[in-house]
Amino acid sequence: MSNPLLRGVSFDERLRFLRDGVVCLRGIVSPGWIELARDGIEQRHDGVLQRVVSESGASEIAGQLTVTRRLRWICDQLLFDKDVSAATTTPWHQDMSYGLADSHRIVHLWMPVDHMPRETAPEVVRGSHLWKTGYRRAGWIGPADDEAQAPELPDIEANRGAFDIVGYEVDPGDVVAFNHRSLHHAGPVMSFGEKHRAFAILCADDELLAMRQPSRQPAAEAFRAA
Repeated sequence: MSNPLLRGVSFDERLRFLRDGVVCLRGIVSPGWIELARDGIEQRHDGVLQRVVSESGASEIAGQLTVTRRLRWICDQLLFDKDVSAATTTPWHQDMSYGLADSHRIVHLWMPVDHMPRETAPEVVRGSHLWKTGYRRAGWIGPADDEAQAPELPDIEANRGAFDIVGYEVDPGDVVAFNHRSLHHAGPVMSFGEKHRAFAILCADDELLAMRQPSRQPAAEAFRAA
């Protein structure tokens, strides 16, 4: 697995990521790393997953998308293991409303290790990473801080026709990459007996500020990607 990526990010894919805030990179991660990520999710093995973060070529994907060389990774235990018994959606949100720094150069890489229909995989509001608004989390109750002053998130799911929503059916080896300012969510598992597992990684350049509220999402120590 010395050459982890099966291909590079194309010029068109980079443009779509910068313009839309999201792109699906088809067949870019090698089967060996997908298998390792699958084993790490099955075993809940942080050491295996951190190896996927640091050696699978994910840093190269983010670097090619953002044209940024100096990157730091946060392995934030962002893994998903859904089955039909967990038929709930991940609500629409911005990652920046969960304590992350407000930077346009933070990339969320979502790597499925099983086939996933669009209904279960992430959906993103196209172009929302360019909006000037940072929204308050749904149902947020807390002290009077910056988030308390932010506007409430619109009800995207109840008004889907009013938003330009992008989604993908994905297979192992694909990566859905989106800007962390983008509004996004994921749907429930609908098919009985099917596994829908994925591993998500966050990447940021050296201008990343420390997470403002680490108690909400404990993060592993950030480390320099190769």
